[in-house]
Amino acid sequence: MTKPDGASADHGDEMDVEGGSSSRIERAMALLRRVLEYQVSIGALIEVALWLAIPYLSIGFVWALLHTEQVQQIQTRLEQVLPTGADVAAFGLTTALWPASLQIADACPPR
Repeated sequence: MTKPDGASADHGDEMDVEGGSSSRIERAMALLRRVLEYQVSIGALIEVALWLAIPYLSIGFVWALLHTEQVQQIQTRLEQVLPTGADVAAFGLTTALWPASLQIADACPPR
């Protein structure tokens, strides 16, 4: 490709792409620095964590109620280590770790 002045545009276009890419990265880094400089109190972070935990644990509670066979598999494994309260511990584990409960239950084969 040639420009109107007869010079080749191949090398210049590569520089524009690289220059545009680096300015985009610089703008993203400036935005990231601005976000990270924002001061947040510990209380606000705890509040956000609690608001995020409510739907997560609600979904986990429903998941544990609907997948009782997985809770039972985890309970049988926990009874070897924790004879009293294994049922509550299994239900709590299934509720808290509901995204991974399929793999956890499969790792705890019934005996």
